[in-house]
Amino acid sequence: MATGSFAVPSIRALCEANRFDIVCLVTNPLRYDKNGTPIITPARTVAAEFGLNISDKEDVHSEEFFNFLYLVRPDLIFVCDFGQILSKRTLSGSLLGGINLHGSLLPKFRGAAPVHWAILTGETYTGVSIIHMTPQIDAGPVIAQSPPIPISPRETVLELEERLAEYGAELVLDVVTKMSRNETIRIIEQRHDRVSKAPRLKKESGLVPWDWSSHDIYNHFRAMFPWPKSFTDWHREDGSTLRLIFGEMYPLDNAFKELIADDYNRAIFVAPILTDAKLDNLEELKEEPIHAGPFDPHTNPSPRRPAWWKPGTVIRAGGNELLVAAANGIVRITQIQPAGKKMMPVQDFFRGYPLKEGDKLG
Repeated sequence: MATGSFAVPSIRALCEANRFDIVCLVTNPLRYDKNGTPIITPARTVAAEFGLNISDKEDVHSEEFFNFLYLVRPDLIFVCDFGQILSKRTLSGSLLGGINLHGSLLPKFRGAAPVHWAILTGETYTGVSIIHMTPQIDAGPVIAQSPPIPISPRETVLELEERLAEYGAELVLDVVTKMSRNETIRIIEQRHDRVSKAPRLKKESGLVPWDWSSHDIYNHFRAMFPWPKSFTDWHREDGSTLRLIFGEMYPLDNAFKELIADDYNRAIFVAPILTDAKLDNLEELKEEPIHAGPFDPHTNPSPRRPAWWKPGTVIRAGGNELLVAAANGIVRITQIQPAGKKMMPVQDFFRGYPLKEGDKLG
């Protein structure tokens, strides 16, 4: 059961293994854009690549779907990036129930957007978990879990999800292979007192919180890419408001020094392991931060700021430079998109829009 791109490497790994009889892909019904063109999801694309049958009922809790599930009677349901919550009745439609690949080190970040929230909250590492599914969202016991995987300080959700999806595919193939051979699979209950939530983002989640520090605003920008993107409103002198979408930004301290000096955006590989009772990430997850860069934006000394540098105030605008005050530090914006227009370098934006020092964003 899958819809989005996070599931694609796992589906491909299971198909290419040539060890399993994959009954079908269960996915969402076809949707159409405003021109009537069907929107082909990533899961449908990979299903077509391997010639998988597709079941796309609107509701997996309907009687029609139950009849289909009990007719085909799969041994195992694999769920990833699907978008619908499965009931106990649906899960009982297979002999072994369901397993789910989740993009976090559970019990951290239960919910629909674990990768977004890991970046948004400034985590320096994350990982993937495979759980045996229960009707409660992401609450089932863990079958396998990666060690902590470092998050690059410049990495967006799109880039991190791609890495985690490839990593998770290795764990999925390992787990399903063991289950198919009737090997013992250790399950470990999650520490429910350590749960944190990762709810689905909304369009308004992209509004830039100027009352955060510049580093936290940068994390927000990374977490909102590619959707809903990071944006704000420019309140103009004539009383009108124009929405501005940001395509690139960097965090500075109050002395205009960039807080992330080096580019750590490189492939980071950690060998996959199964959770083991002797080395249990769930029971004894180490909370010490993994320092990915030379600067700590929360403890770095910073010079005094002029009193007029209120959060969301433009403090420099001209040439190729747009600087906006945060609650602490400064955000340097290099690419910007006025609503209804294309993304452009800030120097091109200034040619058509008289944004100036002292203007208010937010």
